[in-house]
Amino acid sequence: MASSSLLSFCASLTLAIIPTLVPAGYGNAEGDALISLKSSLSDPNNVLASWDPSLVDPCTWFHVTCNQNNEVTRVDLGRENLSGHLVPELKVLQNLQYLDLSNNDLCGMIPPGLQHVPVLQ
Repeated sequence: MASSSLLSFCASLTLAIIPTLVPAGYGNAEGDALISLKSSLSDPNNVLASWDPSLVDPCTWFHVTCNQNNEVTRVDLGRENLSGHLVPELKVLQNLQYLDLSNNDLCGMIPPGLQHVPVLQ
């Protein structure tokens, strides 16, 4: 009887600990890609503060628009005083139609794969 109680306790403890071991943003490639972008940018006005990797998807973040399937279709970051570079992870945004990064201080090349996003205008 004691061993079954101990087993039950260990199972409960394991289930309680496992979610804390899973990396933030795990399971959402689009959110992970945008978090990579955020990490590559200097954001002195903190406009990306709502980009929280612990949320299920990025559709609730400011400057991000999603379709009815919770897929990122638009990222509006024009004139936000950002500096840095784009990241190759953006290629996973396969439903991205509009990406506004105008009037910021970005440098470097357009990452490979981003030009192959099928609906990007």
